[in-house]
Amino acid sequence: MNLFTRKLILNPVRFCLLFIITINIYILYKFNISEFDQILNLMISYGVFIFYRENNYKNKQYLNNFQTSASFFILLILLYRSFWLHSGDNFIYFFFPGLYLTLNMLCLPIENVIKYYKPFLISLLLPITKGIFIPLSIILSPISSFFTWLLLNTFGFASVLKGQEIFYNNSGINVTFSCSGTGQILFTFSAMIILNFCFPLRNIRFFIFQLFIAFLLTFSANIIRLFLLALFVHTANSEGFSMFDYLHGGSGGLIFGFVSMLLSCESFKRLYFSANISNEINK
Repeated sequence: MNLFTRKLILNPVRFCLLFIITINIYILYKFNISEFDQILNLMISYGVFIFYRENNYKNKQYLNNFQTSASFFILLILLYRSFWLHSGDNFIYFFFPGLYLTLNMLCLPIENVIKYYKPFLISLLLPITKGIFIPLSIILSPISSFFTWLLLNTFGFASVLKGQEIFYNNSGINVTFSCSGTGQILFTFSAMIILNFCFPLRNIRFFIFQLFIAFLLTFSANIIRLFLLALFVHTANSEGFSMFDYLHGGSGGLIFGFVSMLLSCESFKRLYFSANISNEINK
């Protein structure tokens, strides 16, 4: 028996948490949720588990009968509601937070449930991002269109901007919600929030500054991607290799997301260590 298995047996809370995370990941996969949401869900699930592992809180204190009864009642409602789950049901995104909250209430007194609110907030990131995706896209779509048009003309590619459509060489692109970069920005913000919960920066100003840097990196990466899409839009649906299709719906588009996430994480790491070093010097 290895050390990890022994820890699971000695700590039933960790076992239950792993079980809930596994069920949560399976449900999003089972109902064919988008790959983006599945990846975000994996990151959030990992963030919750890492936060628990770092703090390692245990169920040693007395729980009153009302709290136990309320926990089982919430659990029954969650399981009963789950019978009607389908791929277009937004309740899927609340399944993990509900189960995790129930686990906390079954294992910890209410004051400690409130004390360990951070992993619960992490578990809420997926439904929150789903809720603000459209409002944020409405704001970002015209801004992304404008800066893409500006970048094209700056580099000498004469283009015309009409609303959210950019025309170049008798063809054009329409910067819709999915092309605005909103999804990647929310993904990067979620990663920064999880990192800050697990490895907190010194104060809120550092965190806000990091969010601003992450936004600029992710937004800029998407503008470059839209810039290339506008240049290669004439290759759309062409036989053989199509640069437009590769950058639009293929794996090529993931390169920009990967680079922006990598740079954002590197920025967070540098900010975290610089804050810690300055703290040590001040001491």
